[in-house]
Amino acid sequence: MNIVIKNQGFRILDSLNTEVIKTLTGEFSREEVQEQLINLYYNKAIVDITAIRNYYDANSVVAFLRAFEPTKVVLLLNDSEVINSGSFLGILVDNGIYNFTRNAAGVTYLLDNPNTYEAVAQYTRKDYGLNSTMQAAPTLGMPDANFAPPPMVQQNQFIAEEMMPSQPIQEDTSSKKALRGQKIIGVQNLTKHAGATTLAYLMINQLKTNYNVRGIEMNKQDFIYFRDSDLSMCTSIDDFKLKLKEYANAEVIIVDLNDFDASEFCDDILYLVDPGRLSINKLMKKDSNVATKVRKGKVILNRSSVKHIEMPDFEHETKFSVFFNMPNLNDREERIQMVDALLYNLGFKKQNPGNMGLFGNIFQKK
Repeated sequence: MNIVIKNQGFRILDSLNTEVIKTLTGEFSREEVQEQLINLYYNKAIVDITAIRNYYDANSVVAFLRAFEPTKVVLLLNDSEVINSGSFLGILVDNGIYNFTRNAAGVTYLLDNPNTYEAVAQYTRKDYGLNSTMQAAPTLGMPDANFAPPPMVQQNQFIAEEMMPSQPIQEDTSSKKALRGQKIIGVQNLTKHAGATTLAYLMINQLKTNYNVRGIEMNKQDFIYFRDSDLSMCTSIDDFKLKLKEYANAEVIIVDLNDFDASEFCDDILYLVDPGRLSINKLMKKDSNVATKVRKGKVILNRSSVKHIEMPDFEHETKFSVFFNMPNLNDREERIQMVDALLYNLGFKKQNPGNMGLFGNIFQKK
């Protein structure tokens, strides 16, 4: 009897002809799954990768799957290029996760014919390409006439952080902070769904008029919906360092951080806050010292209805020092003056915010 943990891949998993003792549906942390499966005996765990919280981070996937015996796990991948990249799959293999596939036939095959290390060792090679992805074979280890290993190009070997050697590692200081003349700005939601991805994109889009700018999204791939070749995605710290080297000639790099800690790389971090009472109260209950923790960054009220005259009361109540008050925007407009005003305040003096006096709601600090 098997267990199934499913989310976006439910159609594939629902089509399986296998005996199931328990099914979990949704997005879970390792602790949540362990709590629900306590004292449950099973043969194999079939896990939809989208059911793993923060699944675009390979290290999060590895940490989640440590709740199971690796030989008992069959991991259903999705079609994302990030998930199927050489760096992502290499982390899985380096941590003993050998059985992964993208379809029902592959899951069925792997339940009875688990992969050996030799079947997936290609993903751990140092010469395996960062941008290579798993081809459309039914599954690794399952014969298929159309399957061909991806091309080999130079790549650093990746392993999960918990498996890293304990001896000191020489830092590559050339990738830390901005290169000469380059500025790296991180954007991160402080309250949930505060709009970091959209604001990061709007900043990038408007900076293009005057600067050579690139965007990076960490651990997710919402940037793909903007269909912009200047936007890219990373799934690990190593991938991020390599991307910074690739963008060495960019004057500005905007990073949608999600939960990624890039403080050692960023010149500025913008912490986005939904100023609504519910969002603020939830944030303060979660961490009463949050205002102190973000003091080195810049707090931005986003999609805000707070008026300039109300700002002192808001700052006194929350203990935040607000850098900029951004109202609701129409992100379909070709040019948004308020975004230019924010960028100008961040030091991009080529941006022309126009007559700041037009906006009674604006509030910014030098």
